[in-house]
Amino acid sequence: MENLIPVSYKLLKGMNESVILNIIRKMGPISRADIAKETNLTPPTVTNIVNKLLADNVVIEYKVGESSGGRPPILIKLNPDFMNIIVVHISTYTLHQYTLDAELNTKKSEKHSIKGLKKEEVLDLLLSTLEKAIKEAPQNVSGIGIVVRGPVKMKEGISVFAPNIGWRNMPLKSIVEEKFGIPTYIVNDVRAMALGEFHMGKAKDVENMIFLKVGYGIGSAILINGRIYTGASDSAGEIGHTTIDVAGPQCSCGNYGCFEALASEKALVNFVVKAIKEGTDSIVYQMAEGMLDSVTPEMIYEAAKLNDDLAVSTLRTIGRYLGIGIANIINTFNPELILIGGGIVQGREFFEDIMRETAQKRAFESAFNACSIAFSELGPNATLIGAANLVMDEVL
Repeated sequence: MENLIPVSYKLLKGMNESVILNIIRKMGPISRADIAKETNLTPPTVTNIVNKLLADNVVIEYKVGESSGGRPPILIKLNPDFMNIIVVHISTYTLHQYTLDAELNTKKSEKHSIKGLKKEEVLDLLLSTLEKAIKEAPQNVSGIGIVVRGPVKMKEGISVFAPNIGWRNMPLKSIVEEKFGIPTYIVNDVRAMALGEFHMGKAKDVENMIFLKVGYGIGSAILINGRIYTGASDSAGEIGHTTIDVAGPQCSCGNYGCFEALASEKALVNFVVKAIKEGTDSIVYQMAEGMLDSVTPEMIYEAAKLNDDLAVSTLRTIGRYLGIGIANIINTFNPELILIGGGIVQGREFFEDIMRETAQKRAFESAFNACSIAFSELGPNATLIGAANLVMDEVL
């Protein structure tokens, strides 16, 4: 198929074309009249551009809409077959590749284990997986998104440090673009999840939001006016390493009393294991068959559901620390929404009330009242949705 988008569509066709195309992408099916209202472009300009997009098979006339008194409008939407994008999510133990159409429907996917692979082997697997996916894509591949763990320089497309792989300052964008000639964008998993929630989840109707991924660690992403805030050196969002208690336990970063060291799933496990070693009775010990090194957060959630006192009380402790951290976020950023995702969501019934109470007591009243606190419902799909929309935003 002819390469419809060898580079950014806005550079290839023009800014007005790009604006209209993105309105159709985000709000379609939509009428020409509504496109004109959303863009403040004149109806003749919209009609001319839409007709060009129709002629290029970029958009299609989808169906006749409801009449508001005159002739029923014809609704326009993206032609799902005019392009493909590829997203690769490199998680802790897997490399998952997705080929999506222009409407972000998954057409193909492939999954590989990376457990035990050396960092060079993971890069080789990434490139070979991309090569196969590009060859097998039903339509021209117009953009690639790669999701990795750890800090990323988004503009340069560099994986600064991927802790599960061992990559340091890996220039993924330049490596992939030089090999395949396709625009490529690199994002870390937490920012991808935040973008997914912004496009299709609980954050869809807000412009200013903090996303917290509370799992083994605590990662975060900051959205201001609908865009990821990256900071001066692309390091914004390290909320997990703000100090909650200077006398608290040591964090993986080397400091003491970090938010992550007190409110993550790792902290949850550490608190429970420490209490059992000190003589506190718990069914978690039996679940782990006496091997405390094998205790998992899931065991603790299950124990709490069985009314295990230690599991319940520890989750409430985690909730208090989450509340303190959330109050700090509210006082600092005054967001519309704080959205919590990650594994900790499994235990929300045991910590949510005390988390909210603590946040309310410690945050400024006006800022707390203006902020909603919610839990993600998209789950792992948020990462794919966010990465795919990042690519589409850049390409179109």
